Amino acid sequence: MRQLSLILILTSLMLAAAPSGELTREPSLSKSLSGEVTDEPAAWWLVWWTGVGNVSDFLVSNAMQGGVFARHPDDEHEYQGLPAYTGWYPVTRGRNAEYPANSEQFYLYAMGFWFGAIYPYVDTLTGDTTWIANVSKAAYESDIGAMAVPEMRDAGGYNDISNRGLYFSDMLIPEGDEFEGVGDNLFVQPGETPEPYQVLWPFADTMLNKNRPPDEQLDPSKGDIVSDEDTYAVGGDWIPVDSATTIWILTTGSYDGLGLGIRAEQRTYSWNRGVLANAIVLNYKIRNMNDFSLKAPYFSYFADPDIGEGGSVPGDEGFWDDMIGFDRDRNLGYAYDANGSEPGWSTPVGYIGAVLLETPGDEGLTGFETWPNGHDIDKLGQDSLKYAYMTSTDFVTRENPDDVRMLLNSGPYPDLAPGNEYDFTLTVVVGQTLAELQANVDSVRAAFDRGFSEKVDVEEESVSASLGLTLSDPIVFSDLLKLRYSLPNASGIDLALFDASGRRVETLKQGYASAGEGKIIWDASTVPSGVYFVRLSASGQSCTERVLIIR
Repeated sequence: MRQLSLILILTSLMLAAAPSGELTREPSLSKSLSGEVTDEPAAWWLVWWTGVGNVSDFLVSNAMQGGVFARHPDDEHEYQGLPAYTGWYPVTRGRNAEYPANSEQFYLYAMGFWFGAIYPYVDTLTGDTTWIANVSKAAYESDIGAMAVPEMRDAGGYNDISNRGLYFSDMLIPEGDEFEGVGDNLFVQPGETPEPYQVLWPFADTMLNKNRPPDEQLDPSKGDIVSDEDTYAVGGDWIPVDSATTIWILTTGSYDGLGLGIRAEQRTYSWNRGVLANAIVLNYKIRNMNDFSLKAPYFSYFADPDIGEGGSVPGDEGFWDDMIGFDRDRNLGYAYDANGSEPGWSTPVGYIGAVLLETPGDEGLTGFETWPNGHDIDKLGQDSLKYAYMTSTDFVTRENPDDVRMLLNSGPYPDLAPGNEYDFTLTVVVGQTLAELQANVDSVRAAFDRGFSEKVDVEEESVSASLGLTLSDPIVFSDLLKLRYSLPNASGIDLALFDASGRRVETLKQGYASAGEGKIIWDASTVPSGVYFVRLSASGQSCTERVLIIR
């Protein structure tokens, strides 16, 4: 948690200031975006909370803001596309990731993505160009603006709500003289007959289709919904800053210096069934809106765990006795309480962690950083320092009780060309013990590998059975590489050839595959002689075989 110093209350909305900022008034590699692009900002910034399972009160925003705001009792209802009550802020703040649901036990103060790259800064006096580190950040004070969503110009009984920029698949139509269907769902729910005032959910992410069975392909034109509560929002920092709809008035400008020039689509998924009830899944599609490439881009996910409340110095109860751990086998970063208890909690303190499920080119996690409260990296105007941490290949844990942060890093990626985008999927998972957290992570990863197929009972699925990968011959003298693989259950798979440096040379098979055995014959004449590795990834597991190709 960071301390904030000034509150300004304006009617039922508010402005608030940190040492660095205050609130403005509330009124696989490159894929194409599924959403319609517009330069129109949202009418105002919005925050609300998702989470319909064991973990709840997970804040999302059309400005990409993650955390910081606490949910007011008046907002303990389904989202209606209206502003949240923020009058308690910052007296009451944080209180995100409630676990178990309705327990008033919270695990996160702030969370959100960072996207950084090397960016051309042009001196307005000399015209000289200098390439500098520039990072767009969704936490603490998001320096990203909220954008309109053209798909919602005709929202049935709710009319035109394209200027909201934040949507929930189970949102309700609010009271209003011009609205039809007040109190009912705006979007048609799965298996229900549409009412005249309802519309189809247009934001299903068809990139999941590569992992789903052929008869379960997602189709936005049919209003397909992935989870029990999907959310969708668009933000960016490419339009002029004086036109942007941002939450914070920052001392360094609402874009915290220079905007990076990106557009970000955010989707989240939450379930009220099985093991998936212990997770929030997030997907980000980040597009370069500049007319130049962004060099050496990195993606990171930041979290400031606050397990409990109160305390004033490291080691105190509350959020001052948190610890950070890392599970290298799962690339899982997690937070926990030093003594396993918090005053007033009805259950022992559990664990909360984050894992990258999918990154472009299967880059995966390349570093894990942590630091305590008071570090310069938390301040505004520190993009160079933030980018340095994003590029770190260290894996750092913190075993001294403190108010701590953690950062999961992935990159660098090939320069992001104008109009191109990168796609990232991650999950935040909870568990009562470390073993339970690890098991939940394995199950969520396995469910993702099946595209969150409705046919999969995630409560009973097992990932303990081993994958199988066999080469006909570990030395290839001819032009044909022959191999067999076996899957313990149906899954999305990734079968690829890598060279000795770890570079992906060829994708041999990717997408949904049935349980059982499969066979691949690949023409190896296109690659030079040398040592290569064939890797099979599925159901949260992987196996690798070495092959020598000789001409």
